Amino acid sequence: MVDNFKYQPGGSLPKRIWLNNSDPANGHEGSSIILYVDPAMASLSHLHERSKWTGSKGPQGNPTQGTNRPKSQSKGHLCTAPTRIPVPPGTVVKKKRGSTLIADLTHPGESVVVARGGRGGLGVIRPTRQDNDRLQSRKRRFLTEADAAVSEYIVEDADWKAEAAGAPGEEVTLQLMLRVVADVGIVGYPNAGKSSLLAALTRASPEVAPYPFTTVTPNLGVTQVGGESEAAGQRLVLADLPGLIEGAHQGRGLGRMFLRHLRRTRIILHVVDAATDDPAMDYWAVREELRMYNPEYCARPHVVALNKMDLQDAAQLQEEIASEVLSMARRIQDKSPKDSPEPSLPSAIVNVSAEAGTGLEELQAALQPLLPSWDANEADNYLTNSEGSWA
Repeated sequence: MVDNFKYQPGGSLPKRIWLNNSDPANGHEGSSIILYVDPAMASLSHLHERSKWTGSKGPQGNPTQGTNRPKSQSKGHLCTAPTRIPVPPGTVVKKKRGSTLIADLTHPGESVVVARGGRGGLGVIRPTRQDNDRLQSRKRRFLTEADAAVSEYIVEDADWKAEAAGAPGEEVTLQLMLRVVADVGIVGYPNAGKSSLLAALTRASPEVAPYPFTTVTPNLGVTQVGGESEAAGQRLVLADLPGLIEGAHQGRGLGRMFLRHLRRTRIILHVVDAATDDPAMDYWAVREELRMYNPEYCARPHVVALNKMDLQDAAQLQEEIASEVLSMARRIQDKSPKDSPEPSLPSAIVNVSAEAGTGLEELQAALQPLLPSWDANEADNYLTNSEGSWA
């Protein structure tokens, strides 16, 4: 007894009807799990609320929803609406066991099916004695016509149970990583002024405080270079990464967790606190951490921003500091191993002050010519071939 979908109050059709036992409907397939890129998402924190995501079951056999065809004519199953989970752009999907790459979702609307729903059961019934007799006769006639010795007969069709039953859906354990999609990656020591510089260059509002490790998650901002209008200028996406310390490539601080975000950046912006005792040594320490994590990071074009030039000590020694940083960059290049990419020299060393807002236009002008100079395909091939060496 099932509901009659043609029933209308006051009509002549019954509200419930009997389902013919010889003509059952097919079951629906289960719901699949789909990850899709939502540009409004900025992190994967919403996935931490649940440790397991399960798609809905497909409806049971119902003549108002199934194919309503006999087994011999059934060509497929009706599908249940998929379970769609939003993720931010730059999400990398891997299997937790074996770290097999499933998808690299970067563009809005891009999606991937990570687990398919189970197969729906067929609408079959238990074969009768007459059905088994007919099957036995066909088998005997086939063997007789082929001049083969008839040694055994099929007395029961046992396949109907397997055909009628559905199949469970896929179950996978995934590892999701977020790599921000940006043109410029801002790196430097803690409290060097990276977030202040991002706020001065863009409309972003990162947390700024006079103590280290204020930034615990990457911040993104957009700036326009080469012209005030969008048509005349070029749009740059900047990513402010948490401060790096010695041993960041081994997981100290927040380094290893966020160094992977530099994979997609085309330019690296080194922010150096010009008011410290040895700015050149700070520059060398950050470059060394990048080299030990991934030598290709040091081969990318980079610009050095000597920040906090509004302070008197830094302003008086700005030429000397710039000379020391350039000398340190040449030493790094000379001592680099031959089997790794050659580290690049600074394309420009710019004196800036995020607090006073000076030197920002010069910094934008230094970043603009570097955009077409870096071959993203070549770098992706290098990273793909060396993926096993770095996290």
